[in-house]
Amino acid sequence: MAFSKTKLLPLVMKLGDFLKDGFDQYAALKATGIEPDVDVLAAFVLIKMENWNPKIAGKHVADPETKEACARFLAGIAYNLAK
Repeated sequence: MAFSKTKLLPLVMKLGDFLKDGFDQYAALKATGIEPDVDVLAAFVLIKMENWNPKIAGKHVADPETKEACARFLAGIAYNLAK
């Protein structure tokens, strides 16, 4: 099976949306005087991912554990960009 990077583009774009959601949530919480941490952002991003079921070449690629890890990864990036 050959792997095509171009098949990842929709997935990568959506991950960018989730990253922006995490960044925006950090800013919103900070504006209200709450000091957000990565775990709070990860929980928020994971909620945003709830109905997201990405496929690549017709195969589901994000089981619940993968989504949780992905949410934590994106939240970490958002947190580090925002602080």
